[in-house]
Amino acid sequence: MGKFCLALFSALLLYCSSYSQETIFKITQTYFRSDPFGKEFSSFVSHLLNDPTLTNKITEKKTDSTLFFFQGTYTTHNPFFFKPKRVEVILTETPVKLDSLTTDTIYTYQLLAYNNDTKEGVQELKKEFEKICRRYKGGFFKSTFTENPWESKSGSGGMYIFFDRFHAVAPFVLGWGGPDENKEMCLILTIRMDTYNNQAILPVPFYAP
Repeated sequence: MGKFCLALFSALLLYCSSYSQETIFKITQTYFRSDPFGKEFSSFVSHLLNDPTLTNKITEKKTDSTLFFFQGTYTTHNPFFFKPKRVEVILTETPVKLDSLTTDTIYTYQLLAYNNDTKEGVQELKKEFEKICRRYKGGFFKSTFTENPWESKSGSGGMYIFFDRFHAVAPFVLGWGGPDENKEMCLILTIRMDTYNNQAILPVPFYAP
């Protein structure tokens, strides 16, 4: 009976986790040119690093002292309802402290859309931010909002962190703000993910079968 209950619980958790990933699937399919959930993770990384529509590529391979980092600028990819000044993508390994003794690494996958710091540019970013929030907020267990999280006295912006019921790390973060040193505003979509058997999954489940 004990083994049966454990198997049933594992199956239920797998179903709930799979269901909760559907919103993340929709986000990556809609906004990211290279989809980490649509294929094996190694194929996704290869597609991203060798994407011919990316320029200004920066690749730092993982070593004993540094984690993997990749950045590039798209020449044609624009999934938004406005025309950004430029769109960049970043994939990097990020350390995550699980408890006082354990530190793991996950992948942070970001899409960044830049606009000029003008009245029109700010309105376009904010409108896109609000549209994305309305569209996907209902697909997460809960969310928190912080106004101007970058604490810039002269800037503006906001950030939503979206949580999943069964995972310790929030899988989606949506933010906008600025201006930066280049007098640009930025909209940032952040996907946090882990890998298991060469597949992308939501990061750090509370229960691992």
